[in-house]
Amino acid sequence: MRIIRVLFFALLCSIGATAPLLADELDKADAAVANIFFEYDGSEEYASYKANEDGSVDLIFARNTPDNLYEDIITKLQNHSHITSVLASKGGPACKAF
Repeated sequence: MRIIRVLFFALLCSIGATAPLLADELDKADAAVANIFFEYDGSEEYASYKANEDGSVDLIFARNTPDNLYEDIITKLQNHSHITSVLASKGGPACKAF
């Protein structure tokens, strides 16, 4: 019975130790996307995103986002060291800016 308690305590400690690491990955990915989007004036009108605990990012762009703009942003996100992966689509509502 004592060994089960020790293992259970060890499991709880390891879970508690990884929680701050996951939050840190999320914060870093979120900041990276925000900084990249800041370079593109008006990006809040044609793109939305969600950073995840593992450092991955999900994005939805307006369906009429120009291909060269879409590819430029995606490439910057994929090459950023704080973003583990990028899942993007052009499935959002059309943007009046384009």
